[in-house]
Amino acid sequence: MAAVVTFAAAPVVNAQSTTTSTPKPGTSSGKNTPKPGSSSGSKQPDKPTDGEQATSCTAKAVPPPANEGNGDQLPPLDLPKEPVGGAEMGSCGAVLPKGANFPPDGITADSWLIADQDTGDVLAGFAPHARQRPAGTVKVLLTMVAIKEIAPDQVIVGTKEDTRQTGTRVGIVADGKYAAKDLIRALIVTPAADAANALARELGGPDVAAQKMNDLARGLNALDTRVVNPNGNDVPGQSTSAFDTALIYREAMRIPEFAEATGSKKVQIKPQGARNTAITRTNDNKLLDSYKSATGGKAGTTSAAKNVFVGSAERDGKKLIVTVMRSDQQPFEQAESLLEYGFTLAAARSKSVGKLAGASEPPQTSRTADTPSSDEEETSKQASSAAVHRSAFGTFGLPITLLAGAVVLVGLLMTAKRKMARAKRLRSQTR
Repeated sequence: MAAVVTFAAAPVVNAQSTTTSTPKPGTSSGKNTPKPGSSSGSKQPDKPTDGEQATSCTAKAVPPPANEGNGDQLPPLDLPKEPVGGAEMGSCGAVLPKGANFPPDGITADSWLIADQDTGDVLAGFAPHARQRPAGTVKVLLTMVAIKEIAPDQVIVGTKEDTRQTGTRVGIVADGKYAAKDLIRALIVTPAADAANALARELGGPDVAAQKMNDLARGLNALDTRVVNPNGNDVPGQSTSAFDTALIYREAMRIPEFAEATGSKKVQIKPQGARNTAITRTNDNKLLDSYKSATGGKAGTTSAAKNVFVGSAERDGKKLIVTVMRSDQQPFEQAESLLEYGFTLAAARSKSVGKLAGASEPPQTSRTADTPSSDEEETSKQASSAAVHRSAFGTFGLPITLLAGAVVLVGLLMTAKRKMARAKRLRSQTR
């Protein structure tokens, strides 16, 4: 049975099986920092009271304010009756396997999660379902929708609106012509606020794109996630969680185009037509440079979200996903520490504390100009089969086929002749 605990900054002490009143993970309250199980005057963990429904972090059902303290004008998303991913995922504090060592010191994120990419098993977390602002991590959903619905070779024309988007831009220009696959790749590798706006427009506009992203999130059972702005900017109503962010990223990594691009250190956009100067940008995921096991990720920063990150790493055949939400510091070092902790848990065969309950089938990948529909594919298969049959009667196949037929015919005649002779002998013997 997994244990739900909160913990102090003591990386070598075993976790207890109870929820304690210790400080937030990675923080320290001085020399007298309490050990697990002790009582002190430190801040109590955020958790539902006995009278509240023990579900997805009730105390943090509303994300931090998006408008500098003005709050949200949209009501928070409903909480599910049971926490998605298992009962332990509903904690507002730490969720660790029983007997596991505490995570490393220095984790300042409001919530985080470590999961097995292949199985979806959650290895550890802190406030997994606490609602947070997504910042750039929401663009993982946008890329998934774009890969599914926009043909890779579709030409998208840049606009002045694209060039004026808030946030880091990849550098597309008004009236520039770009292949959708290049803009999608840029969005995976860099913040690319301009590419995000262009792709959202191709999907029907920001509102339509946001709805498609929300539909995808609901299909994945990401119930803490609501997209209002496809770019990830702080707007009322926009929310996600460490759990949802890991779940969505895991599904994205099952799409070959996404998995290949997110691990690339550079991206190049080649405009078409007269504006043919290529745009080259480096990946903003610093984990790719500092952590040799890293395989990809997506970072983001806004005032309300602070620093957020979702990424992955692989070592000795084991693939892990980590999410870091609302960190005061750059998230990459914390992500690296948590991944190391995750690999330690995996090596110790620690029991999972939850499950990323996503799609049961691999997501649909991109349509290409040469990729037929299901009807066209069946017709193509029949045509290919017919072509194989026709090939036997080609320039060289016809004589060979006729010769083979003659050999078979002679064999049949000889067999029939032998049977007739045998029958004649049997009749003469019985007279």
